[in-house]
Order: sequence, then C-alpha cells, then structure tokens
Amino acid sequence: MDSIGGLKSRNRIFGEPPTIEELLDPVEEREVGDHDYEFPGGDNEIVEEVQRQMAIERGDIMEVDSDSEDSDEDENATLEYTFTQVFTLCQQLEDACLQFGELELSFDLSKRLWAFRACVRREEIRGAKQTTIDSYFGGK
Repeated sequence: MDSIGGLKSRNRIFGEPPTIEELLDPVEEREVGDHDYEFPGGDNEIVEEVQRQMAIERGDIMEVDSDSEDSDEDENATLEYTFTQVFTLCQQLEDACLQFGELELSFDLSKRLWAFRACVRREEIRGAKQTTIDSYFGGK
C-alpha cells in the first residue's frame, strides 16, 4: 500500500486509490461469457485440443463449421485443390478400391481413377513453365 501512496503523492493516481482487491483482481481481467479456450477437464483436455489443431494443420482431419447462416455460402463454394492433393486423393481411393468392395466394381473405379489422374497430369504439364537450368539451381 506504500507504493500506492507514493503514486498518489506524485499525482499518478487520479481520484480514489484502488483497493487491494481491485489491484489483485481488476474488472478488465475478469472473464465474461464463454471462451473457446476454457478447459475444465484440465491438462488432458488441453493436450487433446492441441493434437486436434495439429491434425487440422497437417490435413489429417478437416474442420467443419456447423453455422446455419453460412450453409448457403458453403454449398456454392468450391474447394481449391493442388495437383499434388488430387494425385494423393486418387491414390488413396485406388488403394481403398483394392482393399474394400466387390472386385469388379473396385477394379472399374480404380481404372477410372487412373484415367482421371492421367488427365490431371496432362493439365499440370500443360500449365507448367519451362525454366533454365541456371534459374532452377539459383544461379544468376
């Protein structure tokens, strides 16, 4: 409390000096409402949330918003894929075809995926830019 008296004497505190309760628990820092980062379950819940966020960043899982207001916009929005992502998805589907399902249907889908991957490869090559070997290796 001596520090508060010193600040008051140097005109650094205007009006009534705050009480010890106001200093230790300021109104501005009190929680109001719900927060995304409240973890009543303790450390285990924090670890699960961190692992979920890391999986989203790696692309292992996709975060889905359930807002009803944005559902009309989401239906009209198209996802942007890179060629690498398309190749990976096709390969995963081909592997799933061999692992699950009826043999004839799986083989047919696998052939169509292979043809689609070839079409995407053609588009990638068509849009590729030719570079000189010096620029490829970072030369001047």
